[in-house]
Amino acid sequence: MQKINQNYIAESLNLSVTTISRCFTNHPKINPQTRAKVLKFALDHGYNYNAFRNRKTPRKPEAGRIAVLVGVSEQNQDAAGVAARVFSGITQKAAALDYRLNLFYVDPRTFNPKMRSRRIIPGSSHNDWSGIILVFPFKKEAVEALSTKYHVISVLDEYDDLSIDSINPDQSRGISMMVRHLFDSGHRRFGFLSWKYEHLDTPWVEKRLGAYVEYLYRLELPFNPDDVLYIPEAIARDPDQGAERVIRQMEAGMTGLVCAADHQAHELILRLKEKGVSVPGDLSITGYDGIPTPSGLPQLTTYSTPFREVGNSGIVSLQRRIDHPLSSRSHILIDGDIIEGDTTRQL
Repeated sequence: MQKINQNYIAESLNLSVTTISRCFTNHPKINPQTRAKVLKFALDHGYNYNAFRNRKTPRKPEAGRIAVLVGVSEQNQDAAGVAARVFSGITQKAAALDYRLNLFYVDPRTFNPKMRSRRIIPGSSHNDWSGIILVFPFKKEAVEALSTKYHVISVLDEYDDLSIDSINPDQSRGISMMVRHLFDSGHRRFGFLSWKYEHLDTPWVEKRLGAYVEYLYRLELPFNPDDVLYIPEAIARDPDQGAERVIRQMEAGMTGLVCAADHQAHELILRLKEKGVSVPGDLSITGYDGIPTPSGLPQLTTYSTPFREVGNSGIVSLQRRIDHPLSSRSHILIDGDIIEGDTTRQL
């Protein structure tokens, strides 16, 4: 059997060896469809490209540029604050690897680059990008288009249908810690709350919901579907209606609530307070993320995500993908810690 190497791939696809080599090194002048065809052929035939194959000793990559695309408006203070913590971790590791960074805040609802786009970000050149790190969810079509031209890593989200490496907090363990905290505090009926988000898939919501259900069963607690408050988009725009649904479940016997994100918990606590509901006197509430508590609200009991470490791992994963573009898809989970705040009480 003929040895599978770049010469073999070039002959099989009727391309030059130079073109094949450039496909593996993500050369900016390579047609995205050509690169995709070459990488698929290499995977199908068991060819494993290694950037260090012909080097006597590994070296740091030549100075390149990495684009960090944050899928949120800078005016969204909570999300922008999280992004800043992630970016600090990215910056730290990028400096060690001699990468330069470009940071862009984009609206994920309207960000829709095409596979042959001449400009990814208006007014900015992208010809020297070594790769892209995405922070927060983007449309699947946009991520797919980017991945045909660049090495792409997703931070704080993942795409089940795309071969994109991702770095996330350990969502299952985080939710399990919140459930266990309520259980150890004497609660035996506690619900789950999250909101729908406009125009974007947010798989982290379903993953955290799944972890909530899983750990109810592990603790041998009954699962009541009515206690899952999956607030539709229309109601999410009117938090008062969401608070009313929570109050109805409290009247039915619910004493605690696991919120899928801190910002949801903060908004709910504020609305419940306006309706005369005391947290934690009447209802214990936990969150997830560890973002700063708004002024005037009690410190939330929550799971604190190490966002800086998440960003640091994003650069490490991108370097791995650049050096080994045919390596298996990877998902890295980063562990966090519980913050025992003032929004839960012992029954």
